[in-house]
Amino acid sequence: MSLLPKSLLLLSLPRAAAGFVARQPLARHASSAASFNVKGASSSSPLGQPALHSEFDFGLGAVDPSSSLTISQLSQLSASVDPLLIQHMATGGALALAGDVIAQSLLSESKEKKIPPKDWDVVRTAAFVAFGTLYTGGAQHFIFGFLNENFDAPMVRLALAQFFFIPFCYYPTFLAMVPALRAGWEAEEGFGSKEANARTKELFSETASRIPSTLLRNWCFWLPVQFVQFNFIPMDFHVTFTAAFGVVWNAILSWSTASTGADTDAPEKEASVNEGEL
Repeated sequence: MSLLPKSLLLLSLPRAAAGFVARQPLARHASSAASFNVKGASSSSPLGQPALHSEFDFGLGAVDPSSSLTISQLSQLSASVDPLLIQHMATGGALALAGDVIAQSLLSESKEKKIPPKDWDVVRTAAFVAFGTLYTGGAQHFIFGFLNENFDAPMVRLALAQFFFIPFCYYPTFLAMVPALRAGWEAEEGFGSKEANARTKELFSETASRIPSTLLRNWCFWLPVQFVQFNFIPMDFHVTFTAAFGVVWNAILSWSTASTGADTDAPEKEASVNEGEL
């Protein structure tokens, strides 16, 4: 036999042994090796040896590279969510909580005045928090963005906000959402039960009957507030600005209702809260 085949055989032995020996330290250092992303490895090495790109055995079981695809998808999903939208929704929910607790405290029939009151209607507050999160923070994020991007004149934005979005977006959403949430959470059998449906109709009719009178007071308060908003407040703070004044608006209506001795049942408070928000 010539020397050339023997030399080739000797050269191939270290490479074959390397494929075996390399797995030993990988098993001892699985935690560090697992941090590498092997999804993009080629199917063969430069020397013609097969690459272990489908899975690695680190002594802890096989690592499926499909998990990196799941992580990638989750990363893309989180990157696609606007952080400002999340901030606005959290702000809307938090200020709705504060506004309703203050309103109930002002109208509480309990002798001991405190915040929250002893007769605190937690279900009602929860319904307002849900509405504040989804509409005050969520929907208004897009409504204000639409107004600011498509209309340069602040007075046009103001007119559309108060005379279009309030009567045709805010009220329908409020009437469809808040009475249904309250009725469903109050009913022993939950949403869809006869008790919940009857309560929803009752709250809806009583709230809707008070909307025309409340709308006039709404314009007296919110036209000046949103004039300032569209003229002087940066766009990123529009939702926060409106939600903050919603707390003030709610407190004023609750105080005026209590001081004049008007009917203080829950549906009226429900109709009046944050009326100026879009």
